[in-house]
Parts: sequence; C-alpha cells; structure tokens
Amino acid sequence: MARERCVHIVDDEVRVREALTVLLSTAGIESRSYGSAEEYLDSAQLTEPACVLVDNQLPGMSGIELLKRIVEATPNSSVIMITGFGDVPTAVLAMKAGAFHFVQKPIDAEALLATVEEAFSRADKDRDVQREMAELRARYALLTKREQEVLALILEGLNTKLIARQLAISVRTAEHHRAAIMQKMQARNISQLVRMALGVGRLEGTNNDAR
Repeated sequence: MARERCVHIVDDEVRVREALTVLLSTAGIESRSYGSAEEYLDSAQLTEPACVLVDNQLPGMSGIELLKRIVEATPNSSVIMITGFGDVPTAVLAMKAGAFHFVQKPIDAEALLATVEEAFSRADKDRDVQREMAELRARYALLTKREQEVLALILEGLNTKLIARQLAISVRTAEHHRAAIMQKMQARNISQLVRMALGVGRLEGTNNDAR
C-alpha cells in the first residue's frame, strides 16, 4: 500500500497557506489547510498519525496547545512548528511538548521540504515496526500454554534438560516443545527467538505464566 503523502497546514494567514500548498505540490505532496487550531480539530480525526505544519501564532487556541492535543491523541504524529525568527524560547517549548521539528520565518523552502520528507520517513519506519510487532504477536498467539511456559524458561536461560526438570517432563518432550516454538515463531536460532520475545513485550508475561 502506498504511503499517504499529505501535510495538514494550520495557519491563520491565507497567503501563507496558499504559498505552502504550492511549495508542497512541487514535491508531489498533497496538503489540506485550516485557518485555526479549532478548525483543524473539527475537521481532522485525531485517530491516525499525521504530518501537521502548525504556526505558533494562531487566533484562539495557540499552536503549542494544538501541538499538545495532537501528540496526546496520536504520539506518532509529526508536528512541525512554525515560529518567528529568533523565537528560540517558543522553539524549545515546542520540542519539549513533542514537536517533530520547528522551522523559523522566513521559511526556507528547501529546508522545510527536507523536514517534511524526514517526517514521512519516520512514519514509514513506525508503520514497519507496528506491522512487525503485529506479526510477532500473531505468531506468539499460536503457542500453546505449555509452549509459552517453555519459552519463558528459555528466556530465563535454561537449557533443555533444566526445562524438562522444571516442568517435570521428559527431555524429548522439552525438545519437541522447543522445536515447535522455533517453528511457530519462525526463529532461525535462540538469539533471534529471544529478540522476538523481548520485541513483543512478552518477557514479563511469559515469566509470570511459568511461575
């Protein structure tokens, strides 16, 4: 599926919104414009991560407040703040509030496009990680209760003989469970299996199951 290359522009000045729309279009980037933070919140659904270009000086709700609302709703959003030239305190405040980046006026077109592309790149990586985590969780869900117990002991560093003793099963049965785990998790070796288990955040849960 092709990634959505869309930037939401929130600025109360029409000429600025139009200029940014034209600039983004030259790079093949779609954009949607809003004249205030309230208009953006009314029009956009804060359920999916987005790339948002926000002017700090907005009528009504400030750009910083909008930034906080967006980041709170969708932490993976990339909010790029527009600040006045030399307005370092605002820029620092924006970064602390979760801004992806900030640009100063007068806006450098090349630098802005590079920042937007960087935001898209981060979004792609985030989606890849989420997809990988979903796949790993689906594989983990295929494990039986006993296989989850064996996996927990593998994560504790126990070898097959110790696992068999801990669970009061034969070594052959322990080896069978271990092989089944490797196959279901699609792990090439134990180190990869451990990375997978840690990656899906199952370490604590599996250890609790084994106790």
